[in-house]
Amino acid sequence: MRGLLDAFAFHLPSHPLEGAVTLAALIVAAGAWRRVGGPAAAGLAAAGAAGAFVQVGHPAIPLAIAGVGVLHARRGRRIAPGAFARETAIVLAGFLAYEAARFQVVSEPEPAIRNARRIVDLEAAFGLFRERELQQLLAGPGPVTAAWNLLYSHAFLAVVISALLWLVVADPPRYRLFRNALGISTVLAIILIAWYPVAPPRLVPGLGIEDTVVAAGNAHRFANEYAAIPSLHVGWLALTGWVFARPLRGWRRAAVMFGPGLGMLLVVIVTGNHYWFDGVAGVAVTIGPAIILLHRAAITDFLREGLAALPRIPAAAASPRGRVSTVALGGLFLYLGAGQLINPGFTDFWGYLFFQVGATLLLLLAAEAFLAREGGLSWLTHGIAIACSWADVLGTDGDLYARIDEYDKLTHAMGTAAVTAAAWEVLRAAARRTGSTRPPRDRFLLAVAIGVAAGIGWEVYEYLGDVVFHTTRSQGRWDTLNDLVSDTAGAFLIAVLLWWQERRGLAGEFEARPRTRPAPPS
Repeated sequence: MRGLLDAFAFHLPSHPLEGAVTLAALIVAAGAWRRVGGPAAAGLAAAGAAGAFVQVGHPAIPLAIAGVGVLHARRGRRIAPGAFARETAIVLAGFLAYEAARFQVVSEPEPAIRNARRIVDLEAAFGLFRERELQQLLAGPGPVTAAWNLLYSHAFLAVVISALLWLVVADPPRYRLFRNALGISTVLAIILIAWYPVAPPRLVPGLGIEDTVVAAGNAHRFANEYAAIPSLHVGWLALTGWVFARPLRGWRRAAVMFGPGLGMLLVVIVTGNHYWFDGVAGVAVTIGPAIILLHRAAITDFLREGLAALPRIPAAAASPRGRVSTVALGGLFLYLGAGQLINPGFTDFWGYLFFQVGATLLLLLAAEAFLAREGGLSWLTHGIAIACSWADVLGTDGDLYARIDEYDKLTHAMGTAAVTAAAWEVLRAAARRTGSTRPPRDRFLLAVAIGVAAGIGWEVYEYLGDVVFHTTRSQGRWDTLNDLVSDTAGAFLIAVLLWWQERRGLAGEFEARPRTRPAPPS
């Protein structure tokens, strides 16, 4: 409770200029928002600006509220007073609920520092732990450091509040998307903070990373110092860029989409408050929900059709491709079961392989049933999934991974190829069902990206398995790099084959159509 009271401590202007700027911002905000939403909006805007200054102790948010109000007034935009009051109440209630929950989650330093060292080790394994070098390069003396601290402490919320106030008047649909994604991200953040506390770089001994805010004579007022993952500073700014970039095109879209998030990522690293991994987690918990919200109708239909396809799995198993996969992977079940009966413990990964083969077969048959209207999965997709499963089982049982250096890279390429092929099939079916006119090139690039992302995820899993479960899966940085090269090659090769197969099939259909000749003149 004491921390909560400290967080809502009252601040007064520290010098006359700050007081004058804040007072001017309040007056301008009241006048501008009166033109936009009437006296009620003016009162709410002025009260919000004053409350933000009293709580934060800086005029950044009052200036942001005033600035957005002026822009709306100059453009002649209007909002109903009731709508403005309702949305203000919703956002304020959400913020207060987040603050109350955040102050109930207080982590202990020992596990937080231990988890932080794991994050550092993960980044270092890929040669990407560069936070200390970035701070030394970009954090200069005096005004430069003060600018970084200002961006971290005050510009962050000012930008988010400005975005909310702009969208609530200028674009209500995008405002609702932005507001709801912010709300979901706060819930996910609280869960992550409670489940996996992480100390920020400035609090981890031995990293050589300075706390620039404290070094400048200021102090942090966090309820929980050990809440580095996720970085909502980065996530919320990345979400802001993503939402505002949606109507744009070309280089402007790229600049607006990536600029705010990348800029804040530099800020949190230079000030010693986050690792770059925290920023990635922050983007995941903000933009991930936003994408789901944006496409929730399509996702709902997709899931509904997927559930409806489950009863058709037996029929899929009886189809020609389903029979081949059932026999081929069923044979692996018999092989693993017989091996376990004859020689219990014949491989340390028996349970893992048994589950993997079963999951592969179930996914193949489920996809065959789900895509029945589009002809099911291709022979190529079934074939690469079967070959990958057999190669993994035989390679593990026959100790081929240890005896043949290239064998691991082969199975990496095959596994990523299987994921890429499945992604291609689903994207192709989705394009046909929605009548999409996007070129196959987009599907090609997205399928490859999904396959490579799966390969990266597997490498992260291997490393975490070493750190957390001591599985000795990861064999060092160069082995990881070679794995990723193999993953990329497998994804690209299978996508090229599927693209060629699809184009060939379309050409065959076109050539098979009867050619009509014009009727002769009578």
